Amino acid sequence: MLTNDTGPVSIEGHAVEPEIQAERPKITPDYFRAMGIPLLRGRGLSDRDTRDAPKVLLINEAFARQYFPNEDPIGRVLTGRGTIVGVVGDVRQARLDRPAAAEIYYPVAQNFAQIRSLGSTMLVSGHLPPQSLVSAVRKAVREVNPRQAAFGVETMERVIADSIANQRLYLWLLGLFAAAGIYGVIAYLVTLRTQEFGIRMALGADAGRVLRLVMGRGAVLVALGLAIGFGGAAALTRFLKTVLYGVSATDPVTFGAMALLLAAVALTACVIPARRAARVDPAVALRSE
Repeated sequence: MLTNDTGPVSIEGHAVEPEIQAERPKITPDYFRAMGIPLLRGRGLSDRDTRDAPKVLLINEAFARQYFPNEDPIGRVLTGRGTIVGVVGDVRQARLDRPAAAEIYYPVAQNFAQIRSLGSTMLVSGHLPPQSLVSAVRKAVREVNPRQAAFGVETMERVIADSIANQRLYLWLLGLFAAAGIYGVIAYLVTLRTQEFGIRMALGADAGRVLRLVMGRGAVLVALGLAIGFGGAAALTRFLKTVLYGVSATDPVTFGAMALLLAAVALTACVIPARRAARVDPAVALRSE
């Protein structure tokens, strides 16, 4: 379970205490295990971190890098908040194309009053398909509190997909415009070489030969574009790591699959101009000369 809010905190013992703006989730001890967030240093939260126990908290790696660049944050105290007992990995809470922000994780048991006012989210991880867990979760919630409704149920895959919906749309539009551009270039080249194709066919070249000639020209342009694309992707590897999810910036399977897809789309865009060139009437082409 978690709930979230933001606000300023400060670090005790700093010569100049900065007012830190950080995400502040309130979580149960199993949150990190359910989300697959690694514990990097110190300890995690436990059931012993109750309301009567000393106040503790965890920070993420981004917080440690920003505010404790040359020191160990374990044991340091955030004013009025508690002692840092662990450092966990970063999570991009807002969007996948934005770097992780500084975060402070508090145990729910020590901050329960805020849960009532802010509401909470329950995270469920299991080996069964996500949709099959929904009814079991609703039943478990009703057994604990019949008046509490479980609503807004979404899988993590859907949350991630929604967060990159705009980028996916832009990429599809870019692909369509690229295919239209290739079609336009090849169609223009065919128009410029209409007389040449007429002469070739008047001298005995058949439609298949002209078709292969135009498709070959298109294939050269496609190969050139893919080479430039691979070079650009390799040069931007460090940037690509921040906007990719589920694959690495140099994943050979993904690169190969996308290259084949782009080549297929581009060559398909060459078919119509190529067929038009293959149907050129030599007499019309020569008369227009």
